[in-house]
Amino acid sequence: MLIKSLALQNFRNFTLTSFNFAKTNLIFGNNGIGKTSIIEAIYLLATADSFRAGKVEEMIRLEADLGRVQGLIDLEGANADEENEELKLEAMLTRGVVQGKKTQYRLFSVNDIRRRKKDFLAFFKAVVFRPEDLRLVEGSPSRRRSFLDTALSMVSMEYAMALSRYEQTLKRRNRLLQKVSEGKEARDTLNFWNLNLIKNGEILQRQRSGFIDFIREVVFPFELNIEYEPSIISERKILEHLDKEIFLGHTLIGPHKDDFTLKFSQEEKKIDNLSLLAYGSRGQQRLGVLWLKVAELQFLTDKIGYQPVLLLDDILSELDVHSKSMVLDLLQSYQSILTTADAEVLADLKNRIDDLNLIIL
Repeated sequence: MLIKSLALQNFRNFTLTSFNFAKTNLIFGNNGIGKTSIIEAIYLLATADSFRAGKVEEMIRLEADLGRVQGLIDLEGANADEENEELKLEAMLTRGVVQGKKTQYRLFSVNDIRRRKKDFLAFFKAVVFRPEDLRLVEGSPSRRRSFLDTALSMVSMEYAMALSRYEQTLKRRNRLLQKVSEGKEARDTLNFWNLNLIKNGEILQRQRSGFIDFIREVVFPFELNIEYEPSIISERKILEHLDKEIFLGHTLIGPHKDDFTLKFSQEEKKIDNLSLLAYGSRGQQRLGVLWLKVAELQFLTDKIGYQPVLLLDDILSELDVHSKSMVLDLLQSYQSILTTADAEVLADLKNRIDDLNLIIL
């Protein structure tokens, strides 16, 4: 599966423009000119969401009422029917009102036929690697949970729905815990929300555990291991923590508290399972992040049966020589779209890749 072209209308700082893509593509230009916006638009077609916008309106050009992102997808290698080897995907973004009428903030279509979000998501997959991802090891547990959630939601509708229901239930339960604490509600009003939290939480933790097992088997030049640290949720655990939760007014256990730890070995000292965060060098930690992104690519390929598009947003200038070399090796296996403002990265890629498609902004 390849993305052949992208058309943007009133998206971020683009009024009306289009881009054509080959197998390996480099978008070059100064910072602030819109390179990341192109990556964001492609990611929107793959996930129906943005990796940087807090609100849908932030993706729409300030002077416009709505924006459009259209992508032409070549389905070769994605079990496509011979009669329909291309798809036109479109995401229309609104401010909630179009021509005086209320509407959804995001509307999706495939070959000009309106589709529900969950149906739209079945057609195209992409993995993005950004400088922010380099903080996966050293960052907060929420960043690591987001890594798991993003990958699993792309391949499992059951997971995506369970995640949405879990988050909604968690908010409702936390509000109710506060009311119980204040004597405004009885304890037994929590029963329904407890069951919902457990039901959806168990789905999340079961699939997260499976993904962690998959990562553990991914071969990588730097020997690494990964340990899942779930905050187990069950009826017994809920009852054990209930008094304290009522006192504090929020939920103390469950998938929203999950984490994972990366481990490595020092062969020369014969020490295994050292915490990469506590004992790994900065370069080793970045290799750990690269391992996770390689695992994400392989996981998606395994689940969907074809290779997702690899989006690299200004990442090469952030890596050391060893890590950069491994990333460049990935380009041979996936359709890749890279961005950079670094002239040295541009020169390096032009020397390494004969058929590089260069897009200059």
